[in-house]
Amino acid sequence: NVILATGGFAADRSSNSYLAQLRPEYLSMPATAGEFSTGDGIAMATRLGAGTVDMNKIQIHPTGWVDPSDPLNPSKVLAAELMRGVGGILLNDFGERFCNELGTRAYVTDKMFQHDPHYSSTGKWSPNSTVPTFSLVLSSSAANDGRKHVDLYTHKKLLKKMSGIQQLADFMSVNVDTLRTSMDAYRVDAKNGIDRWGKVSFRGVPSSDLDNEIFYVGRVTPVLHYCMGGITIDITGNVLDEEQNVIHGLHAAGEVSGGVHGNNRLGGNSLLECTVFGTIVGKKIPVLNHNTSDDGGDGDKIEQEEEEESVDGERMVKFEELASHNEPDDCWVAIHDQVYDLTAFADEHPAGAGSIHVLAGTDGTEAFDAAHSIGILEDFDEDKIGVLVR
Repeated sequence: NVILATGGFAADRSSNSYLAQLRPEYLSMPATAGEFSTGDGIAMATRLGAGTVDMNKIQIHPTGWVDPSDPLNPSKVLAAELMRGVGGILLNDFGERFCNELGTRAYVTDKMFQHDPHYSSTGKWSPNSTVPTFSLVLSSSAANDGRKHVDLYTHKKLLKKMSGIQQLADFMSVNVDTLRTSMDAYRVDAKNGIDRWGKVSFRGVPSSDLDNEIFYVGRVTPVLHYCMGGITIDITGNVLDEEQNVIHGLHAAGEVSGGVHGNNRLGGNSLLECTVFGTIVGKKIPVLNHNTSDDGGDGDKIEQEEEEESVDGERMVKFEELASHNEPDDCWVAIHDQVYDLTAFADEHPAGAGSIHVLAGTDGTEAFDAAHSIGILEDFDEDKIGVLVR
């Protein structure tokens, strides 16, 4: 049995990629997908006769962070919907709002694209157009409501703290009076319970004292986020050929498969899809016990010489020492043979501190790989303790 869980294809911008063939107008658009997202699983399956469905349906998420230190990087970190849910507002380069921030991904993206003249007149995105960027601004109360996310994005230098509306205007390079007018109008809309775009839920509204309000701001841009299309499967994760017949022994789960979400995926349903079909496929496929050696025994035990305390300037951490740091207030976790002190970060973790604390004193590589790409570890170099000795 072979299980394909290789993701979509939004990160492949080569001339013969699925993106180039199906949605060439998106080739210059950044993506939240990791570098692995090149459609390899789809290509392998189709060589075996697998059918495909909805391959031209690619979701654009309105808010991917623009890293100020690397603004042209085609790979973006997603600015979660929670940032707008707690009260974050979107402002254009004139310091003006232009949409209901709580609208669907397709709606907010459309409002962003309307800033491009070609799209505004034709309703179609041109591959020659520059992908626009916007400011995502949170008040102090909104930031407190989304504190774990705000702290994480601030730690990654994607959000910046501003003291007062003048500093915010200077950062955005907009006229402070225009920005003040936008903020005052938003406060009035919140008091009335509705704005011109139909927004009726107002959390985290800026205070009336805009000169002393604390703001958090970052630049965001529309990003390729999810491929609804992929190889065809049935309800138990079997891959189907072009005639809808089961290809025995071939299974798929996650974004590599297509047809699950229809025209546009709802927020939150990608991980749900992985969980549902991963569980269904995983339960029906027998898995060899990885602890069993080829000869049926425990395998040969290899004695290792005593490791030096450091090699090439890096501290060596033995399993015994790692295991002793196993409390919420003393939380070390090994990930890909590197040991990190995640005590301070745990409370900032968007998924909650519990998912970090449960790994305290252990090798958390498997749990990490289930939800993250290895590149994210670069942001935690300052939390690194040393190298795990095996």
